[in-house]
Amino acid sequence: MPRVLIIEDDPKIVEAIEKTLSMGSGYTSRSVSEPAKALGEAIASKPDLILLDVRMPGGDGRVVLKALKANAATSAIPVIMLTGMSSEGDKVLALNLGADDYVVKPFGAMELLARVQAVLRRAGPGPGAGRAAEAGGLSMDTETRRAALDGKPLKLQAREFEVLFLLLSHAGKALTRQFLIENTSSYGGGAETRSLDTHIKNLRKKLGKRASLLQTVPKVGYRLAP
Repeated sequence: MPRVLIIEDDPKIVEAIEKTLSMGSGYTSRSVSEPAKALGEAIASKPDLILLDVRMPGGDGRVVLKALKANAATSAIPVIMLTGMSSEGDKVLALNLGADDYVVKPFGAMELLARVQAVLRRAGPGPGAGRAAEAGGLSMDTETRRAALDGKPLKLQAREFEVLFLLLSHAGKALTRQFLIENTSSYGGGAETRSLDTHIKNLRKKLGKRASLLQTVPKVGYRLAP
């Protein structure tokens, strides 16, 4: 039964989200209205997904997102940002901070529910992927959600983990951008390509001197070259 934590200060929006989740299958939810209590609640309740408002009187949701992604107990929990800011720059910033999706207010119930379902669905390994894979000094295990490079732990956000695991499980093969988007992302509209590029960029930074493992295949997509 998926557990959803709602971090939102407006009780009417919280009520609307809870009604939306009730349209789905077996969701349970908790809510917190104070940004300062968000991290503690996330650690205590261990949700499967977090819905996070960007602008709250008591603080900035992006600061909360940073705290969630910096804490080992909550860094792998998928986060969907809820905000009235719809510019591309705002979306890219949220993705760079570790958000898994970005829903602009006002949003329809069916759209939100579909995005929640998609993020939770994509939180698992890609179609046909095994539980573990290893190549070129990189090893990953989807059951434990652990990744390591040359024996050293590699800290990845939830979406980064899925993108890299899909590439690793198909090491040496060029995967199209569309394949990667469909199997590791829940973004809709024109944000899909940009979000994938952002995740690849972040992965290369985290791979450091081994960034060359992730190769761009012109007019096709990406490949992990062991």
